[in-house]
This record gives sequence, C-alpha cells and structure tokens, in this order.
Amino acid sequence: MNPVSHVESLSPVSPKSQEFSTAEDYTRSLLLRAWSVFKWIAQRARAQQARKNLRVCESVSLGEKRFVAVVQVDAERFLIGGSSSSVSMLTRLQEAKTLSVDVEPEAGKRP
Repeated sequence: MNPVSHVESLSPVSPKSQEFSTAEDYTRSLLLRAWSVFKWIAQRARAQQARKNLRVCESVSLGEKRFVAVVQVDAERFLIGGSSSSVSMLTRLQEAKTLSVDVEPEAGKRP
C-alpha cells in the first residue's frame, strides 16, 4: 500500500474566501488579533520581571577603576569590591537597621 495514494490534492484558496462578509466578522478578527498581541506582551513583561532578582543598591568609585558596591540578590545583600581585573565579595551584610532605631536607645541612656 502506497501512503502517497491516500493524500488528497488541495485546491487553491480563492481570494473571495478570505474577504470578510460583514463588518462584524472583520471586527471579530481584529479583536482576536489584538487579544493575541496583548497576551504576548503580557507574557514578555512577566518573564522580564521574574528575571530581575539582582540589583545594585549603592556604588562608590574609589578611583583608578576601583569601586565598592552593595548588591542585593533576592532578600540578601552583599558588599563587593572590584577593580579593572577582578571582582570580590567582601562580606555578606546583615539586615539594615534604620537610623532612628539605633539612635533612640542611645538617647534614653544619657543623663
């Protein structure tokens, strides 16, 4: 049995069949395409947001192509140092306290 013998021949599509019969068909087609584009844009935006889990909180130049920076990865912060030829993690930082939390207990101790 030859598999090619069971293939049906396709007739070319006439240009009239692609025309819209009513304004409603045209509107429906336009809305479907707009919805598809919207879904594609939303998926791209979600993918870009999901990837952003690394950010530089603060950076200070030390001259001569050297720097120190605080980098946040998810909920953790690290102090890194770098030069023109290398980058090193200096330390993992503890949770930052606000200045008011540190100053208030000291203010109560003074006479």
